[in-house]
Amino acid sequence: MFYMIILGLKCSSHDTGAAILSDHEGNLKVIAIAEARLNRRKHSFAYPLMSIAYCLEGMGLSSLNDVDLICIDRHMEMWPDKNSQFGYERALKRYFPRYDDNYRWNYLIEQSINFDKSKCRLINHIDAHAASAYFSSPFENSAVLIAEGGTGIYYGKGSKLRTIDRIGYFGDTYQNGEKLAQRRDHFVNSSFFYDSISNRLGYDIFGAGQTMALAGFAHKFPFKPQIQIDPDRFDDFIINHDKTIINMKNIPFFSKPDNEELISNPWVSLAFQAQKTLEEDILYLADLARKKTNSENLCIAGGAALNCIINEKLIKSELFDRIFIQPAASDEGIALGCALSGYYSNGGQVNYHMNNAYLGLKNRPETLPDLAKKWELKITHTSNKEIAELLANGKIIGRVAGRSEYGPRALGNRSILADPRPAYMKDHLNHKVKHRESFRPFAPSCLEDQIPDFINTTNHSPFMVIAGTIDKNSQNKIPAVTHVDGSCRIQTVNRAENEEYYELISAFGELTNCPVLTNTSFNDHNEPIVESYDDAMKCFLQTGLDFLYCDGFLVQRTHNTPTLDAGQNLSSTISLKNNEYTNLIHRFCDLPTYVNLANKLNKHE
Repeated sequence: MFYMIILGLKCSSHDTGAAILSDHEGNLKVIAIAEARLNRRKHSFAYPLMSIAYCLEGMGLSSLNDVDLICIDRHMEMWPDKNSQFGYERALKRYFPRYDDNYRWNYLIEQSINFDKSKCRLINHIDAHAASAYFSSPFENSAVLIAEGGTGIYYGKGSKLRTIDRIGYFGDTYQNGEKLAQRRDHFVNSSFFYDSISNRLGYDIFGAGQTMALAGFAHKFPFKPQIQIDPDRFDDFIINHDKTIINMKNIPFFSKPDNEELISNPWVSLAFQAQKTLEEDILYLADLARKKTNSENLCIAGGAALNCIINEKLIKSELFDRIFIQPAASDEGIALGCALSGYYSNGGQVNYHMNNAYLGLKNRPETLPDLAKKWELKITHTSNKEIAELLANGKIIGRVAGRSEYGPRALGNRSILADPRPAYMKDHLNHKVKHRESFRPFAPSCLEDQIPDFINTTNHSPFMVIAGTIDKNSQNKIPAVTHVDGSCRIQTVNRAENEEYYELISAFGELTNCPVLTNTSFNDHNEPIVESYDDAMKCFLQTGLDFLYCDGFLVQRTHNTPTLDAGQNLSSTISLKNNEYTNLIHRFCDLPTYVNLANKLNKHE
């Protein structure tokens, strides 16, 4: 049997990262990470050198030469047609060098990195999304829907994935299985529309979660349409919101997204319109995918696939018998999609089913004593029972355990946990720990076999991408995880998928008769989710967390423990990461090429 090691890379635009897979042991071993987790820059744009090193280490490899195939996301530019994903002309216009959001530095790395270009394959961005969803699913055949800056409808069967419709990111346009002679690049689709609304509300392109949360307040106000939605926006699989965007020109921009004034009729109505319209658009596309593929199964990815309200409505629509939502559905999952696409297009035989999202690496507990000494912290052995008792007594605990999650959702292993029963806990977490808007909800982690006692959903939801409804009686029992409209973004937990986390929730349930924990990502505002023990300790020291749990150890403050300023800590961490990048340039790049290109670019300063 021919064995393969495939490396997938997301190198351009936001949420760069890497994924590596190997079938050497007769099953697919997968490791995946976003660069942001490692360089501590949220939604990082940096060429994923840290992620490459991380994936190689996880596979026990020392060099890119040990990899059989490298598959790279082709996002905006036409590399190799223009010789670079970033482009020499664009590199000239950027300051030199920074390690993030900088086309110049990325261009230098791309041009100097040492790997055999004959081993390199370029994967269309939307195709990579489709591969990440279908090849991770449990289905033998399925319709695939991609909804984000681009749109795609695919049909997967066995190890093949066929393009039916595709538009966006300057790639070839497909319609009904045929490549069109002329690309259709100019359109404003559903995701751009939703992002535009988020922008009006004071958020950047990553503010969709805030908009969805704000839309939940719609029942508190009489609905007043803020914009005219174009009823003629549907053109087969192309949904064009150009006219809608034009109709938004009179909508002012909210300049203070943390201001409680957002919870008022105009802004809530605007968020509700965004949510309602996106629901209509996605359901239209899903119906189209059903008709064009005649499949009873659906896989979905792209940024819109993280909208848990829409996912729940898709399920309730009964358009499909079964639906699989890839947990790293946004651009974080592109690297995995590239790796899977490369594997199956090159004859890979081993099926992969993502039954959990724990694709990162474990930390090494033997390093804890030195780290505790560094930060003047106290560490002691602990148990799930002790942690459950602390939580039941109102303590807030950051948890680092096992392999880290892949994607934007913390699923217990890199989570902040709290008791869901006190009503004050939501505000306390938002203001004192997460330092974010008061209207943002928190998710419940619930034992799967006890969901009906608290939450109205019949769905298996290990990835926290499906909404549930908490009935009136249970809302009084678990108010901290109940959104203002009675909804919640639920994570179901079973023993097979995460035994240790299951045991912790069970221990909490035995103490309280409430097998539910409040779960939010382990990070401060404007920071990525923690990856390492050191990241966790820094976040612990700059937030209102009471305790830290690290793989069987309880971490506590002492009278000498420092308190870190969030901004200064992040700045200091980034500076250290810059030094790490320098070392990685020496490891992975041809230095003469790097230096010569840098000097050439500097002449144009």
